[in-house]
Amino acid sequence: MAKSLFSFFCVALAILAGAALYSCNKDDIIESTLPPKIELDSENGIYTVAVGKSLTIAPVYKNMDGGNVSYKWSIDGQTVATTPSFTSAWPNVGEYYVIVTATNDAGSASEEILVKVTEPAAPVISLPVSSAEITIAAGTEYVITPEISNSDVEGFAVTWTVNGKEAGKEATFKFSAEETGTYAVSVTATNADGSDTRTFNIKVVDKLPYELSFPTPGYLIKSTARYTFAGRPVYLTPIIGSTVPTVFSWSVDGKASECSARTFVFTPQEPGEYTVNLTVDGGATAGVKVICVDATESSRYRAPTASSSASATTVFEWIPAPGQFINDTGTGGMTGAETTPQLANAWAKKRLDGNSFVTLGGFGGHIIVGFDHSISKKEGNYDFSILANAFLNATTGTGGSNEPGIVYVMQDVNGNGLPDDEWYELRGSETGNASTRQDYAVTYFRPASAGMNVQWSDNYGATGTIDYLGAFHRQDYYYPAWIDADSYTLRGTCLAARTSQDASTGFWDNSAFAWGYADNMGSDNITGGDGTTGEGQRNGFLIENAMFPDLNHINLQYIDFIKVQTGINSKAGWLGEVSTEVFGFRDLNISK
Repeated sequence: MAKSLFSFFCVALAILAGAALYSCNKDDIIESTLPPKIELDSENGIYTVAVGKSLTIAPVYKNMDGGNVSYKWSIDGQTVATTPSFTSAWPNVGEYYVIVTATNDAGSASEEILVKVTEPAAPVISLPVSSAEITIAAGTEYVITPEISNSDVEGFAVTWTVNGKEAGKEATFKFSAEETGTYAVSVTATNADGSDTRTFNIKVVDKLPYELSFPTPGYLIKSTARYTFAGRPVYLTPIIGSTVPTVFSWSVDGKASECSARTFVFTPQEPGEYTVNLTVDGGATAGVKVICVDATESSRYRAPTASSSASATTVFEWIPAPGQFINDTGTGGMTGAETTPQLANAWAKKRLDGNSFVTLGGFGGHIIVGFDHSISKKEGNYDFSILANAFLNATTGTGGSNEPGIVYVMQDVNGNGLPDDEWYELRGSETGNASTRQDYAVTYFRPASAGMNVQWSDNYGATGTIDYLGAFHRQDYYYPAWIDADSYTLRGTCLAARTSQDASTGFWDNSAFAWGYADNMGSDNITGGDGTTGEGQRNGFLIENAMFPDLNHINLQYIDFIKVQTGINSKAGWLGEVSTEVFGFRDLNISK
């Protein structure tokens, strides 16, 4: 009886343990053997190897100390190895499921493994340079940090050479030379799968040449001609390269002006065409045409009709900065066919017509829209609104997602129906603050390969990246497909970022500004209060807030075109770049 009870206890204990087999020998001595346990050296059971390369999978086994043990590796039901570890070369690209089984006297255990065989992951170098030759002054330092893909592959190394001689082994390279001349600089990145080399020249000169030009009204509009009415000033400020002049000399139609500042405020009193020239430090020159039209402001006003639309009717220019939704055929809603500016504009117009978001990407990205009539200024109320998607933290009423867009307006002074006249920024709460940069410019560089960050540099000497967020947006490039150039520069007003991360939760916030910006939960948020239907966050804007570049008020009676530009250069970790989004534009004077 006692022995029978003891046997029952052994069986019950075996059932409860589940993972162990217990037996009682004839001398009533308990012996136990546990079944195998397999621990892979990959947390998720996925292994990646380049095609043609050898991969060894070596799990850790437990409970395999006895003599009667075995191992089996199989692919598609076929045994490929009977050893504890498995080593194989993989000749074809693809995905392969491998099952490893370990067996002892107590039972068996199996694990399924996924082997991803990819094309060789050789490094690819992307350089933040606009041309094959860079010019610097003798004795100055030029610092360059390339983006290099596959730097995590075994055997990764970087080598820099200057005129064929090794000059560095770090990813960041600092070049300087006292002697003038042209230096051939080469960078080579190597890993176990291959290598990549990029070469460019650095030209060292005694003094950097002057680079002078006048801005255009848009990226696609290349004319620098400036239009105005009689008696309305035009602010002429040149774009200057890295050499900043100390002496500015202006002339109008060959007659010297008393102005010696970088900005020349020219006010024609009579209709006509004027040639304005700038000479700096007695040498380099640049010129621009100022055309005073033979018309008055009121004569250019286009009154709305019974058929006029309250919404924008034309997208003249959608030139975003790189960003996670650019070229994205998933959450970004793009089709993949937007490979020219005209097709991109048409896509943006279709999105706005459906109140769907159009992203402007990182800093400087912008959209220019027009209406089938002029939007007039009215006293005491907002003149137009911009639909966006800003919001505050539902719990705290602060933080949230605010990605402010700077708003500009323009009149069709020359009457040609195109936004090629003067832009006037609308005043906002940050206008005139020491931390606000009215003359900010960022140059973006095309990545050398798919899946790479987009590098940028600004006109204050800073550099950075628009990060590739492969976990969320896996299109090949965040650089707009309709920009042909390998780099492009966007300009505008830049606000100090209000991007922060909660140390305890890890959540990111982009806090709102007080007022004056699109895609921002400021005091000018008029959601539900502008007579529109449907959901959406809107900001209201006053034409009265238009100002000259020196921040002085300009008394516009109406406008014809609106531009919104991403006004922050910042990123929020895994959320990516701060990018203004717009959903629509509405004249608040009419209801249709």
